[in-house]
Amino acid sequence: MSFAQYDAYPTTWDEFLEAIQQDETAVHLPENAEWDVGQTHPEGYTDTIFLIKCDRIYGNGTTVKNLKLTNSYFKLTSTADASAARLEFWDSLNLLNMVISNGYNASADRIFMGGNRPYTIDGEPVAIQYTQCNNSAFSGMVAVPSMGGSAFAVFGNMEMWRCACNFELLLRDTGGVTSYSLGRRQDYCNFKVAAQGFTEVYRAKNTGSGASYSWFDIYGDDITELSITWEMQACAIRCSSRITTVEKADQGFPTVVATPDPEAVVLPQDSNLIPCTDAQLRDEEWLHAAGFPIGVPETAPE
Repeated sequence: MSFAQYDAYPTTWDEFLEAIQQDETAVHLPENAEWDVGQTHPEGYTDTIFLIKCDRIYGNGTTVKNLKLTNSYFKLTSTADASAARLEFWDSLNLLNMVISNGYNASADRIFMGGNRPYTIDGEPVAIQYTQCNNSAFSGMVAVPSMGGSAFAVFGNMEMWRCACNFELLLRDTGGVTSYSLGRRQDYCNFKVAAQGFTEVYRAKNTGSGASYSWFDIYGDDITELSITWEMQACAIRCSSRITTVEKADQGFPTVVATPDPEAVVLPQDSNLIPCTDAQLRDEEWLHAAGFPIGVPETAPE
């Protein structure tokens, strides 16, 4: 797979927004740069769609701080050439301290809006609707309105590998949507989500979805149901609320979920998920006995 190269590496946030709109390019950001959008664009963006037409974004450790979006989001766009291999990668691009307040509708129910990106497998074009995100970090506060009936998708159909996420989700008013999902797939990730006004953490099962070797901290006094319907192995989930029902599809090593009242959790038949207390989640011997894979580094020879 080869990519055309954008003529100039973007050195500012505005140049970056221009670069990602160049079709069939690979955009390379500076190494470990820091762009404070709150200083250069203190008013933020309103009713703005950032179109992503490039093939790859190499973040190179660049950090974008204090980005404010109101009814605005990033959207992957399609291409007329279905024979071209088009797959989006984010590599070490960090979006920190974002403030997002988006209207809930079919076009703006998430931070990154998926679009059909033609991709070829063994010479056959297929349409994909997700993004791969590698070695990146995201944090911010998201104000979520209650219109609409489906779950609010924090990352839409994004596949994430070795990413760190720290979000606070605020429901603007009561009624309507009361559940949220975290994305398509997470492997070797660390999620911390504080949700106010939500009663359910949800993830619809579809082809390719799942999580492995990831940690999820889920906070929210209103959460009464943890609906996990995607394949998960060797993950640890800690929820601050009492959970009574878990819907779960499993594979491989067991996943542990710590709640204030693990005995109240009702699991589906043949579930590979193990309810526990927070103390047990931190108990190495207990985890070993429960079958959870936890590695102990070998002692160096003296």
